[in-house]
Amino acid sequence: MPARKIFSKRLQELEQVLGLSPSEMAEMGECSQSTYYRYRKGESAPDLDFLNNILKNESNINTEWLLKGIHPILKKDSFKNNTKNGNPISFLNLPYYSMSPSREGGEGYMPVEEWENPSHTIPFCSTFINTVVEPDTNNLLAINVKCDSMSPVITPGSLTIVNRDQTDPVGDGIFVVRFDDEIRMKLVQRLPSKRLQLSTINEKFNPIEVRLGENNFDIIGRIIWRGSAV
Repeated sequence: MPARKIFSKRLQELEQVLGLSPSEMAEMGECSQSTYYRYRKGESAPDLDFLNNILKNESNINTEWLLKGIHPILKKDSFKNNTKNGNPISFLNLPYYSMSPSREGGEGYMPVEEWENPSHTIPFCSTFINTVVEPDTNNLLAINVKCDSMSPVITPGSLTIVNRDQTDPVGDGIFVVRFDDEIRMKLVQRLPSKRLQLSTINEKFNPIEVRLGENNFDIIGRIIWRGSAV
């Protein structure tokens, strides 16, 4: 794997562990936000000055992990919160988005620009992630749903967790997809001739069809958990 892709993954993991936004990471690395986003997206590999600044400004980061990928991510003495049994309590900070109606009563969507440049994170206890969600990945994100596109299964005000490693539309499931320059939630059904039907649970919105491999369409990930207030 190219170095730029390796560091892209490590930087996103570091954001989650430290609970920092991309802009805060750029500040810690003492570089511009545009430069950091190139590092974050894997378009270029971080230079030595950036890596040194990260280690200088956050002393809890394990140097061997940042440079060589040798775990743990943080130095062992950086875990200060312990349970009565002496086990560390840790949190996973997921990129956090909101999906709102395109207009009053309209289908939910998110602009691609917001998707590509997340500005917020939300913490989840690692125990919850490992026991309730049970993902085999660190490639997760959270979306606050403010639309009724997937009602009554996902109601407005719900919080969802998306697994970006699950992009194969096999079986039932709700997926986050990119269609043109918008991000949406869709039920994805395979059709003959390498076509897919994209629909919503709320039947007031019409289904659409796309062809697999089209440049204006991607499956971003599957929703693996949803929760809402009683």
